[in-house]
Amino acid sequence: MRTPESRADGKRAAWTTFAIILSVSAVLAYIYFRQVGSPYLKERLELHQQILRGTAESPYRYRVLVPFIGEALTRTLGAVLPHDRAFLLAYALYDLAAILLLLKVLHRYLRAWFSNEQALVGVLFAAATMPLALRDHYFQPWSILEAGLFAAGLLCIRDGRYRLLALIVALASLNRETALFIPLAFLVAAAGVKGEDGASRPAAGKAALLFVGYVAIWAVVFFGLRAVLGGARPVMTLPEVLARNTAPAVTLRAIVRAGLLFGAFWIFAAAGFMRAPGFVRRVSLVALPYLAAVFVWGMWHEVRLLMPLYAIVVPLGLSFLYRERDASSRTDP
Repeated sequence: MRTPESRADGKRAAWTTFAIILSVSAVLAYIYFRQVGSPYLKERLELHQQILRGTAESPYRYRVLVPFIGEALTRTLGAVLPHDRAFLLAYALYDLAAILLLLKVLHRYLRAWFSNEQALVGVLFAAATMPLALRDHYFQPWSILEAGLFAAGLLCIRDGRYRLLALIVALASLNRETALFIPLAFLVAAAGVKGEDGASRPAAGKAALLFVGYVAIWAVVFFGLRAVLGGARPVMTLPEVLARNTAPAVTLRAIVRAGLLFGAFWIFAAAGFMRAPGFVRRVSLVALPYLAAVFVWGMWHEVRLLMPLYAIVVPLGLSFLYRERDASSRTDP
């Protein structure tokens, strides 16, 4: 039974941890605003409006979630601010909220296996490397939310919150096409032993139905958006993407940036794989098809595409750094 003193310590740990994560999120949002949000106002506003009108090129035309959130915030703030300033402030607030969501959910996810301080080490590592990812574009607001929703999806899978997971799949599908990897993560996680590492696992029949349901949600959103908004020419064709990626300077830049993004955690993750919790090992398999998709369709030097892997690489790396995990010391801030 927890004493009043232990409960007070738990509350203090919760608030101090949140204050740290909020402070770091504010710094990252400010850096992003100064380096991307403000300097590229004209270009950002133009693409934002194209998405709202349904005239943007593919795939931007179909990534509607954040632009509509941004438009709602802009109109609200527009009651007291000029439109351009309202737009800037709206997206600055969104960026702060999206970064905070990513780091807070990542911390909550890591707390399933690591102490508060150990989980905070992983979160601060992700925060420290994030500025490298938040560059080389002028309007990609869905990338931050994509990483946060993926981490939230993994947390729901682990905790057996399947109804909430359905909502997350729907939101993630409105945000970016890569939402499909959340049902794939559910599929590989469902192959584990029930109760292993405290993770939930449905019966085989229920798991199959849930997987089909999650894929159906993704498919309805994916194809529904294209049916409603119409076809759009791609920003770049696959041959153009390949030609640009294989240019020597771009390839070298991609290797350097991908190496720097996770740094030593690439090594820690490989070394910690066998010691990682079974759930983490299973969902890490999703990284393989995800990296294959990035390899084919993504611009390799834009390492923001690797941000969803924070929820995979970081817990694997922590499994190497911290062999002993004292579950009794957790406070779940």
